[in-house]
Amino acid sequence: MKNISKTYKEPTKESLPTFSQFITNFFAALTQVFNLQRNISEIKTLRRTTKIMMSVMLIATVASFAFGNDYTFSGWIGLVTGIAVVLNLILVDQGRLTNYSWGVLGCVVWLIIAINNRLIGDIASQSFYLVMQFVGLYVWHNQINKQSSKDELTSRSFTWLNGLFWLIVTFVIYFVVLFFSKRLNGTQVYLDATLLPLGIVGQVLMTHGYRSQWIAWITLDIVNIIIWYNQLKIVSPASTSMFVLQVIMFINSLYGLYLWYYGQQKKVS
Repeated sequence: MKNISKTYKEPTKESLPTFSQFITNFFAALTQVFNLQRNISEIKTLRRTTKIMMSVMLIATVASFAFGNDYTFSGWIGLVTGIAVVLNLILVDQGRLTNYSWGVLGCVVWLIIAINNRLIGDIASQSFYLVMQFVGLYVWHNQINKQSSKDELTSRSFTWLNGLFWLIVTFVIYFVVLFFSKRLNGTQVYLDATLLPLGIVGQVLMTHGYRSQWIAWITLDIVNIIIWYNQLKIVSPASTSMFVLQVIMFINSLYGLYLWYYGQQKKVS
């Protein structure tokens, strides 16, 4: 990822692809995302700093599982969720296409945990994320192919008016989710209801390569830390692994913010 002001150009208007072209492009993207060789290559070629971050995050994830002493089905699912999410986040940090292979796995297993904990907002969020993984891999694949550099997605910025629009969208969705969460007897409804709107905004901005996505993710991570700390106190399913995962995600979001805004104006180790 490089400095947006120097490398990014707004795309020119193009005719929409036909249905057959869309299907061809989608399966081409799907093949690349789930290609084992590309997955290994994109992890091996991460920057040294990113590899250190990844190692620390994975060790913390496994350690939290071991010390949590939860070897139930939910506990193991929590471990798989943590590993998948860590790899997904690390690859997103550097704009790597294969982040979506881990994103799909992470969404599926996280959804199972959210259902077990009756977190209505989280269930809605993960369902949305799962759909958006397939939208994102298609958009990223096409955008990367249009760039001169094929290794990483080039980040973009938007105006304050765009930011105001997404802020309004966030509040509208929040009150809708809150309404349904109360009627479905959800857990921690006022906090839980923030997850879907923040997730929608973050995921849409991420799909289109906007750097401002990290503001949404950092806010969401802080809320998730509070939610899973509360779940940890009542010893809910996979709560130890999930709480540690939220802390890891928060730290990673700060790192991702740095990379997308400042850190990749030049190649760093």
